[in-house]
Amino acid sequence: AGHEYPVLYRPKDGYTLYKDRHGFVLGGMPESRYREYELHLNPGDRLFLYTDGVPEAANPEDELFGTDRLLDSLNTNHSSGTETILTDVRKAIDEFVRDAEQFDDMTMLCVEYFGPQE
Repeated sequence: AGHEYPVLYRPKDGYTLYKDRHGFVLGGMPESRYREYELHLNPGDRLFLYTDGVPEAANPEDELFGTDRLLDSLNTNHSSGTETILTDVRKAIDEFVRDAEQFDDMTMLCVEYFGPQE
């Protein structure tokens, strides 16, 4: 439920957009219906989720950060831990926007699946 494609990390592929079927934003209308689906994660896979303020962050020339720059920043050092990934993406956004005022929130979440305990 929402409008930004999640980003899936698989060690052999790096970070790529997971182009799921978008639904209406969660909680936007009481009668909204959502299609449920499952995503199988293997140990070492990650899921990066973000609000639209991330790709829509604009620099002083009104260029958007966009999903290509997002993927580039994620794949620059993809072997880092999830906390470092978040810090590095935020740094890439800050360097891109420089001193331009932003008009939306930027929320990011990165989780890694370690698999069942043995």
